[in-house]
Amino acid sequence: MNRLARSLYAPSAATAAFGTAVAMLGVLLNHRTLWATGLLAAVAAIPVLCHCLAHRANQASDDQLAHAHTAGYRLALQHVHMGLLDPPAAPPDGGEGAEEGGTPGLANARGVALPGNVRPFRPRTDQKDNNGKAI
Repeated sequence: MNRLARSLYAPSAATAAFGTAVAMLGVLLNHRTLWATGLLAAVAAIPVLCHCLAHRANQASDDQLAHAHTAGYRLALQHVHMGLLDPPAAPPDGGEGAEEGGTPGLANARGVALPGNVRPFRPRTDQKDNNGKAI
């Protein structure tokens, strides 16, 4: 089955492309028989092409899987190093055992200074109301 899937990939892809081109030519020339023939060839080639592509996708070797796992682990370590992964914020009510009015996510967001060309959707509590229009 493996050999059959490999040997059918190129002919099925070529048949699908050829059938699509013939169908488009039939549409442009307003020739119904040519259009129907091209459509039939394209539709007949698509299931075989799907089988070949699915078979190819399922043939990942152990080395490829190990490489993908290692690459994902290194990417996660890089994100942790860069600070892209934050600890989960406390729920809005603070959760069990949280001090009153102290959620770490909101404390970090209040201290951020925005550039001059950025207007927040909601005005911050420490700023005056700015009734300017956002573009």
